[in-house]
Amino acid sequence: MFARRINRRTALASSLGMSVVFHGCAMIGFWTPQQPPPSDPNWPAPDRPAKLDLDDVRDDLLALHNKHRAVEKLPALAVSLRLQAAAQAHAVEMAERRKMTHAGADGSTVLERVQDQGYRLRRCGENIAYGHYTPEHVMRGWLDSRPHRKNILGSFTQIGIGYATAKNGTPYWCVNFGLPARPR
Repeated sequence: MFARRINRRTALASSLGMSVVFHGCAMIGFWTPQQPPPSDPNWPAPDRPAKLDLDDVRDDLLALHNKHRAVEKLPALAVSLRLQAAAQAHAVEMAERRKMTHAGADGSTVLERVQDQGYRLRRCGENIAYGHYTPEHVMRGWLDSRPHRKNILGSFTQIGIGYATAKNGTPYWCVNFGLPARPR
């Protein structure tokens, strides 16, 4: 009986551990083209590495953000060049380091990075990802993650989009959201 209880506990703990691992992967939005796409028919066709134009990426991601906000009757996000500069610098840094993280190489936070660009704010947020090769795939990953979706559909009014590719071809994505400070 004792051995069977341990085996059940071990099996339960093991299965819980695996669900946490898979859930964690979904939370960071990582999906590689070697994996089959989810069975959801709304998921875009599997993506492949391609050289994407930064302006096209930004236009596509802005349109996708605003499309999903419109469905929820939320106002469109406007581009902030200061948020964009912070997002682009962070995407480039992640690609150079080949490390997806909300912390900058110097330990900076998203708040510090957007303030360093001169952005005056009441609030800010950040979505990051890597390994998705199209704006549609990265957006779907974020929408399937509650914290990322909350940023996309939150009370932010401005956005900045960054995208960079590591030397090995892995794309890194950074989107900064902001609610600017009230005029004095």
